[in-house]
Amino acid sequence: MSTVDGGEALRIVIAAFASFAVVVWTIPFVRRIALANEITDHPGDDRWHRTPTPYLGGAALVAGAISAAAVLPTWEAEAAPLILGAVVLAVVGLVDDVRTIAPLRRVVFESGVAATVFFAGARVEIFNTVIDFVLTVGWFVVVTNAFNLLDNMDGGMASIAAVVAAAIATVALSGGQVMIGGLAIVTGTACLGFLLYNWHPAQILMGDAGSLFLGFMLAALALKLRPDVPRPVSVIGLVLLLSPALFDTSLVVVSRLRAGRSIFIGGTDHTSHRLMRLGLGQRATAAVLAVAAAALSGCGVLVSVQIVNPVVGAMAIAIPCATVGIALLRMPVYTIPAHRPRVDLR
Repeated sequence: MSTVDGGEALRIVIAAFASFAVVVWTIPFVRRIALANEITDHPGDDRWHRTPTPYLGGAALVAGAISAAAVLPTWEAEAAPLILGAVVLAVVGLVDDVRTIAPLRRVVFESGVAATVFFAGARVEIFNTVIDFVLTVGWFVVVTNAFNLLDNMDGGMASIAAVVAAAIATVALSGGQVMIGGLAIVTGTACLGFLLYNWHPAQILMGDAGSLFLGFMLAALALKLRPDVPRPVSVIGLVLLLSPALFDTSLVVVSRLRAGRSIFIGGTDHTSHRLMRLGLGQRATAAVLAVAAAALSGCGVLVSVQIVNPVVGAMAIAIPCATVGIALLRMPVYTIPAHRPRVDLR
């Protein structure tokens, strides 16, 4: 097993602090821009909050992660398309935040970027046929939108993304993949910096610019992992690493199909909303989601580094997730409680 030397570790730590600092310093600036131009998320039937909250937090998050990446100790040619693809989708998300892009059109953009990075080396490698191309594009579209769907409450999305990034970094660095591990770390610390302003009551939201960037980046980094395990084991580990986002998406899709609702129209039917209906506050809900994400992604780490048998690991996650999912699906979720707390923007 490869290791990371002291010099590389120091550069990664510096990059992590730089990512965090850039986000913290930038958010007040972009927040003022959002408020001045009324780029805000307004309350509605598909929203939990009751007070307009500014967008553009994603722009600061992207700036932090990308600028800090320049400090990382090693670089590979394949990193550039991954970062460029994530930035392109961040721009698409930014346009969506300001003017709104139809969901299907956004999927077309995501598919095009996914196809590009496939040929750059971030791909599913199972059949060595065109099926791998289809699976790769599907992976990027599903994971990117899964993280986009997670952005539905204060502190939730950034907490889960930080946990998943940490898990990916652990697998990467344990195998000597310094670039992948470093990119995962600066992505995760950018999320932590954002959380200082997004923890309930949120002063700013990341918007689609941030959620699409994070979803695509984490999907790409996970695909670039090369753990020293048989291919079926690596596939199981890959799915487990991203399972926190995939669980919520699966829950939402099943819920909306059962209710005869379009899966492309937002609603208060996410895991977070259901937990809050059980009486948890937003801070407690975000904390519970982060702990659950750590358990799910942590199992992916243990499988990927061959500490836990992949079948045991998969069953240890599948059974509890299925049990919790079935219980949550029985909750009425398409009406918004009148007692939603107000948040003062000042």
